[in-house]
Amino acid sequence: MVRIGFIGLGRMGHAMTRNLVEAGHEVWTFDIAPAAVERSAKHGCHPCKSAAEAASGRDVVVTMLPNGPDVEDTLFGRHAVAAAMDADTLFIDMSTVAPEMTDSLASRLSALGIRMIDAPVGGTSEYAEKGALLILAGGDADDIARAAPLFDAMGRETIHCGTNGTGTRTKIVNNYMSTALNALTAETLAFAEAAGLDRMRTATIMAGTAAGKGFLAGAYDRKVFSGDITPEFALGLASKDLNLALSYGAGLNVPLSVGAAAAQIYALSRAQGLSGNDWSAILNTLCGNLPSRQD
Repeated sequence: MVRIGFIGLGRMGHAMTRNLVEAGHEVWTFDIAPAAVERSAKHGCHPCKSAAEAASGRDVVVTMLPNGPDVEDTLFGRHAVAAAMDADTLFIDMSTVAPEMTDSLASRLSALGIRMIDAPVGGTSEYAEKGALLILAGGDADDIARAAPLFDAMGRETIHCGTNGTGTRTKIVNNYMSTALNALTAETLAFAEAAGLDRMRTATIMAGTAAGKGFLAGAYDRKVFSGDITPEFALGLASKDLNLALSYGAGLNVPLSVGAAAAQIYALSRAQGLSGNDWSAILNTLCGNLPSRQD
């Protein structure tokens, strides 16, 4: 049994605390909304009148808050949680915040002798209810092991992403792809409708092609990550097809802004002489244009 202070009782946090209690842990809760604290008491949590009270004398303190400034204010501002924690308390931030904020918080806590894990989650509130979140943890391996009973209660899988800050960075990168794909999916289906196509039939077709199956588990996994850009579908042909779609969409007055941005990347790859390589060679173009890193 782990004594846990849990701060932040939105839909996600509420479900997570319930799962912790059901797993046999003792949980002290706080939220700026008194009703949320009262609701947590109904599934066995100890309601607290302040965040500092929830954090004081606990083995682990968890925050699940809307944004980085909220976490900073909770730790070092008006809620003074950092001052309330013992030196052997493990702090776990499960919020999705800016990487720079995670770095700053970890550094400031380290100066106080307090260890930190950044552990944002993948999954909606429905997954939180089921205790089936994907937990992306950044921190020391021993700290991740110490937190494992909590993560097992809240999630279906915990991935140790690396040192402090890598959990946050992994979540940001993952969400970038999913949110951008959401825009591309909506844009594509609007394009299909403007073209007079049946939306569901078109979606079914795309689900069986690279459009729906994606690339990470396909060509990227099969060949690209090993440096193989021999053509399965030539980049020049992909660029031609994309420009045909953009031209047709313009004639239908359909805004295809995601596709237009992608066309610029293909054009840059063509200018680098990659037209005859696989269309996945745009990765080489983008990585080749990254600024050099000073290690």
